[in-house]
Amino acid sequence: MSVLVVAFVTAACVAVGAGLLAAAGALPWPPAAAGRSARAAAAFEAAALAFVAGLVACFLLLLAFDLAGVPWRRRTLVPGLAALAAANLAAGRYRRRRGALTVPVAGAPPGWGDGAAGVAVAAVAWGCWSRLAAIPDFVYHWGAKGKRYQQAGGIDYAFLADPLRLTDHPDYPNLLPSLYAATAHLRGFFDERAMLLFSPLFVAAAVLAARGALVRGTASPPYRQGGTAAVALAAAMFAIGYRMAGGGDLVVSLALLSALPALLPAAQDAAVEGRGARDAAAATRADDLRLGWAAALAAAVKIEGVPLAALLIGVRWWLGGAGRRFAVRRLPRLALPAAAVVVPWAAANLVHGLFQENNTGSWDGERLAVVARAALEVFATREWHGLPWLLAALPAVLLVRRLRPAAALLLAQAGFYLAVYLTSPVDTEFYVLSSLPRLLYHLLLPALVLYALALAPRQSGRK
Repeated sequence: MSVLVVAFVTAACVAVGAGLLAAAGALPWPPAAAGRSARAAAAFEAAALAFVAGLVACFLLLLAFDLAGVPWRRRTLVPGLAALAAANLAAGRYRRRRGALTVPVAGAPPGWGDGAAGVAVAAVAWGCWSRLAAIPDFVYHWGAKGKRYQQAGGIDYAFLADPLRLTDHPDYPNLLPSLYAATAHLRGFFDERAMLLFSPLFVAAAVLAARGALVRGTASPPYRQGGTAAVALAAAMFAIGYRMAGGGDLVVSLALLSALPALLPAAQDAAVEGRGARDAAAATRADDLRLGWAAALAAAVKIEGVPLAALLIGVRWWLGGAGRRFAVRRLPRLALPAAAVVVPWAAANLVHGLFQENNTGSWDGERLAVVARAALEVFATREWHGLPWLLAALPAVLLVRRLRPAAALLLAQAGFYLAVYLTSPVDTEFYVLSSLPRLLYHLLLPALVLYALALAPRQSGRK
């Protein structure tokens, strides 16, 4: 039953997201490559991006219910999700019938790397089903909030404002606990296994997004397969070994990887090469919209996702592409999804006094030595098996022009983490040791994609 409920929620999110992207002319479909296997692979990649948009849209539905005083119950959630999915799918079909421009993507057939990724995702699913990979934070933070929201029939701000909830991160955005609460209502009770089963879906969608970025960057088949396998195996290794299931870092990584293709030049996409100005503008609009929903997902999960969303939007806006002359017109489609989740979150935190005092502090350069020592210890974390040292090569990717925006974004996000460590009025060493291993998960997986693209021979054909 747990699997069926999670499958229903996932299908609803994919349907909602697919309708949204299709109605906006941003669904990455159909694939330009011929062949049944390539089309199937492209369909899975499109479903992963639809899942991202659908998660945010369904969360906005829950927020609307909450603001309208409609309790989260099975009798309200099922019709609400069904109506949202139907409306978006109908809008997408209407747009297609009206002859809206489609934005085909390059497709690539599956290979050995995809098989390795499937094994890795299956391993994560096993770790979640057995609950061996569950993060301790799921007990007192993510899961505790979800269970409380289920009992309250919505976001319980009185619960969050309780001084005893300080260790529960009361000021965090609420997408993940809300997803758990809604799933619990559909399940009939709070089933830990059902909630943890979302984690392998997040990992699978992140791997599909990484694969899409490798295809978008026209990596040759060996590098594409190797990059896909590297991302999947690294994700599974750390998600299981460091017990990440049930937490929000898997979702932040998914958001960043989903936005990555939009940071690669459209001219490198074999599916849009040689197209006219109108089609190029449509491709730019589609990239803007897909990145906008990915940025919103990051902002809806964790506080560090809010500056990440701002960086994603800023870098994509700066890239411009075919829409540079219409920068002001592009901003709404880039920023509106993120604003829709950030504004209610910030307003609720201000009204209920949820922001924590230790979120900000004065700059203290003397902490730099402490951060450096602790970071060296984190880089030797057993569950990472030395992979974080690969991030040292990230500045070299700046030399590759087509990858420079994405590499700069990852370095900027790393700089934000450093700034937090240098300003937060807490035990700096403990802060780094307890949080940096998970924050590296955000950066390392997209960095592996960039390395594969940087090393791969350039291709102009579809393979």
